[in-house]
Amino acid sequence: MLAKNKSGWILLEHLDIKEEEIGNYENVTGAFAIVTVDRQYLIGYNKWRQQWEFSGGGIEPGETAREAAMRELFEETHQKATELTFRGIFRMQRPNGEHCYQAVFTGVVEHLEPFAANDEDEMSDIMLWDLKRDIGYVDECDMKIVEMVCNEGK
Repeated sequence: MLAKNKSGWILLEHLDIKEEEIGNYENVTGAFAIVTVDRQYLIGYNKWRQQWEFSGGGIEPGETAREAAMRELFEETHQKATELTFRGIFRMQRPNGEHCYQAVFTGVVEHLEPFAANDEDEMSDIMLWDLKRDIGYVDECDMKIVEMVCNEGK
């Protein structure tokens, strides 16, 4: 076990595969987009889970993991990244014990676009974060993924 969050998700392992190999794995259900602006990480406050987390979510039918990461980034933070780098997949265990995989992408955004949350938004706020300043609860699985794919804390 690499990490466990307060919702009961467990981060089990990182698989350093090529993006075209995603189809070799069953149950790749989600994708993350970890982006930086001026060497700080874009993070959002999830109003439903009451925590800070990185952009990510489910892959919709007919959508690639890359498309899902880009869509989730925009839906959650109102930001667009045109270039994302694939960083492998993570095997996760859901609170019900089921295993799934999450694809992870990283990228750089030159500047933040305005963010004004509306009632349908999952995120109520976004900010740039250095990973050090105390901002309250940050999802432990998200933090471990960032540490591993961005070589933070090493």
